[in-house]
Amino acid sequence: MVNFNNLEVFYRYVDPKDKNLDGAHTIGGALTVALFNPLYLKIGASWGSGSGGTGTVGGAANANYDFASIQAGAGFHTPLIHNKLTFVAEAGINYTSLRATDSSLSFSDGSIYIRPALRFTPLDWLEVQGGVTVSSADKYDSKVLDISTYFRLLPMFDIGIGADFGDTTRAFRTALRLRW
Repeated sequence: MVNFNNLEVFYRYVDPKDKNLDGAHTIGGALTVALFNPLYLKIGASWGSGSGGTGTVGGAANANYDFASIQAGAGFHTPLIHNKLTFVAEAGINYTSLRATDSSLSFSDGSIYIRPALRFTPLDWLEVQGGVTVSSADKYDSKVLDISTYFRLLPMFDIGIGADFGDTTRAFRTALRLRW
């Protein structure tokens, strides 16, 4: 199941720790393409929207907001234990934007990131991932712990669930992944 040629689409619920904002329903995708072993490239994007909740956002009651991010990176992987445990290291750039209507709460944040991770396949139909992303972001999640589990449904098709725990948000997601 661990491979570096895949297309993933996901739904993610992002819950900001700022209690003036309600959570955002987000959709997105990522394309990972293997270069020569052990290198790969990854690009991804997501978009979501939410509302200001019961408080005020920069002086505007119930201000709606849009949230978007794009990323591009390159990585390297190496098996550690009989192809059951794989170490992955990825580095790249990320751009995140939050725009609120009728409010001064808006930002754009470009950053570089690194993400070491482990991918474990205890069974032929199950993959568990865990990683830590550290970035130079000033305004949005400079540190994130992510955990994901993928279940193979068909020979090239997986379904996944996961969670991200960042310093400004937490997120819960489900994904569909096509491998080739």
